[in-house]
Amino acid sequence: MCPSSDYPDDFRKCVEFHGHMCPGLAIGYSAVKAAESLMKTTASEDEELVCLVENNSCAVDAVQVLLGCTFGKGNLIFRDWGKQVFTFYERRSGRAVRASLRNSSPNREAQHELRKKIDSGTATEEDKKRFTKLREDYTKSLVSEPESYFEVKEIKIDAPPLAQIADTAPCAICGEQTMVSRMVDRAGSMICKDCAK
Repeated sequence: MCPSSDYPDDFRKCVEFHGHMCPGLAIGYSAVKAAESLMKTTASEDEELVCLVENNSCAVDAVQVLLGCTFGKGNLIFRDWGKQVFTFYERRSGRAVRASLRNSSPNREAQHELRKKIDSGTATEEDKKRFTKLREDYTKSLVSEPESYFEVKEIKIDAPPLAQIADTAPCAICGEQTMVSRMVDRAGSMICKDCAK
């Protein structure tokens, strides 16, 4: 679903990449926009900008679209901490900005109750419409007022490691090419972690 033209073009690009519009995607969009208040974030061609994300939610797709931070380039680093927190690090200046979601949807409880009804199959058509409207309102608010939801501050961190180009070798069992640094030695044979289970 492509959002209406009253959304910014760059948010619409995020929706196109992600596949649908949702509050999670808007959280990532807002994190980037909120961080711009302290650091001029621009799309990274290589590893000039690094983003450390503390979740693997829809929000991360907006970071990829807006900033060009991706796993493939090595400038998107995932920390599985379950927090809507995004740290942006600029290699050239050594500056880092942390954006953390502080305020959730003003109708969070109502959304949770409606979600339960929808998931259990007891929601009326009116419940479904209300749920959709609450999500759309939250999304709109996130996109238009990122500073209302995020605490943004400059922090000091060590420079994240540069992407490593790793040697690969075939697993002695399945034959699939595997990063040598991730292989396990089993009785003198180097095998992938999947085969090592």
